[in-house]
Amino acid sequence: MGEHDAHRQRMYRRFFSEGLSHFAEHEALEFLLYLAHARGDTNALAHRLIDRFGSLSLVLDAPEQELQEVPGIGPTSVAVLKFIPQMCAYYLNNRVDAKITLDTPESAFEYLMPKFFGKTHECLFLVPMDDRMRPLGCMLLSEGTANATSVLIPQIVAQAVRTHATNALLAHNHPRGLALPSPDDLNTTQKASRALNVVNIRLSDHIIVADNDYCSLRRTHGVLFADDGF
Repeated sequence: MGEHDAHRQRMYRRFFSEGLSHFAEHEALEFLLYLAHARGDTNALAHRLIDRFGSLSLVLDAPEQELQEVPGIGPTSVAVLKFIPQMCAYYLNNRVDAKITLDTPESAFEYLMPKFFGKTHECLFLVPMDDRMRPLGCMLLSEGTANATSVLIPQIVAQAVRTHATNALLAHNHPRGLALPSPDDLNTTQKASRALNVVNIRLSDHIIVADNDYCSLRRTHGVLFADDGF
């Protein structure tokens, strides 16, 4: 057994005895890169990635082309690195109870947070719901740049009507930003609420997500909605 093989065996033993939370940032990335590199030293590669991008999370969020500019990173390594955030999001989504009711901002955020996991661009989701505030689906309406996405009010209404919803929930994220509404967010919320109200669909809330924080526009700007609050 070579030096690198022995080191890997020690890392595996640490993982199973201590868990990943006890690993330093570069060690966690080094361990992850074992999936792409069957043999050899990935410690130096992990350090190069973190030195280039700044942190493990920024490595996982980095564009594919920029990752491949780092010496030692090829298509297989890129696939592994881009797979992890998506698998985490898949796992979190899979754990959500399909019968959950989104009748409070807290329950709405709990349901929505996995949808934004690993997203580096602003995304807008529509969640049509039934009379009991149970989701009938979750639709990605648009995905834009790091801080902007297009919003089409007719699209929101059409998708909500198509699912025979009686309630609807909007949500978008502020990547690397704060969970605070912009003037455009407030304007969109008011227009969407009025348009949905015309077809007898109640806009229950508009949730803004930023990392592990969120803002309920129903709670903070209830006047924007065409009906009484939660």
